[in-house]
Amino acid sequence: MTAEKIYIVDSRADNVFVNQAVEAALTDYIGKGCVALMLWANPDTVVIGRNQDAYAECRVDLLESNGGTLARRLSGGGAVFHNIGDLNFTFVADEELFSKDDDFDVVTAALAKFGITAERTGRNDLTVAGAKFSGNAYRYAGGKKLHHGTLIIRSSPEEVAKYLTPPSDKFAGKSVKSVQSAVVALSSLNPEITRESLTAALKESFVEKYAQADVIFLPPTALGADAVVNYVAFFAVDDWRYGKKTEFAVRFADTVFGRHAVVNAAYDGDALREVRIDTDSLAAESVCAVERLVVDAAAAIDREALAEEDVGETGIRAEADRLRTRIAEEKNAL
Repeated sequence: MTAEKIYIVDSRADNVFVNQAVEAALTDYIGKGCVALMLWANPDTVVIGRNQDAYAECRVDLLESNGGTLARRLSGGGAVFHNIGDLNFTFVADEELFSKDDDFDVVTAALAKFGITAERTGRNDLTVAGAKFSGNAYRYAGGKKLHHGTLIIRSSPEEVAKYLTPPSDKFAGKSVKSVQSAVVALSSLNPEITRESLTAALKESFVEKYAQADVIFLPPTALGADAVVNYVAFFAVDDWRYGKKTEFAVRFADTVFGRHAVVNAAYDGDALREVRIDTDSLAAESVCAVERLVVDAAAAIDREALAEEDVGETGIRAEADRLRTRIAEEKNAL
């Protein structure tokens, strides 16, 4: 299938919740045969993955006392820090057109214009000579697939580590911290790389990749004010960003879908009431499905979870059954 239209959205909002809302509204907006690229930047911000524990991933108090903002995204993966000099990108496509390879081709082609040879490493990183400058995450939503990431242009490795490395004694032996890698800012490799110059290069590479498609430069206002406002209200609420305050009777370290995790369980008397899994797994919807199934083995599995790669219904149910048994064992051992 060939893309008929491509959309380019260059958001100039400097509020992370507005940008998250525009991204979500764009995902709703595009139709069959369409691919979109959104570019934006936020002031000092830590964005955590959907299933992460905010306080295990970020020095929240330090970030906020310095004027920064904590946000949580709908996709999985690990925590990232970026500032207004860095650049975030989102590719959204009809699921029949979606291709991670094509997305990464656009990004690496844009960087090649500056003499940067980027490599894909691990599960979701872009690196130069072994140093990471981009983390990426993915999401399926109602027939659309989304791929977004951060390109570190100006943030220093010290600044990134300052906010993403929790105090050593906090959640000792329990927290699930994102894997820390050597980080490099792209501007240190080529001073001609700025937010503006890389924005232009990405737009150019995107158009080149889909040369046969009609190009539409879409202002965020075209996505609908009501839709954006409603999404802002969702992303900005404290229960979403920080996580609901729940007293958990059981808490233990485990591995879920091959990623380190902390499993938390709350009870009403002897009845299991809630399970929360803290992890940087990319399979965010599958993790949420496991949380529901541990409590209620008859719960339905959302299509979004079934669409995530390398998991599937059998894997989701098996993980839930295993964790239900483990939680009971941990509770009995108290």
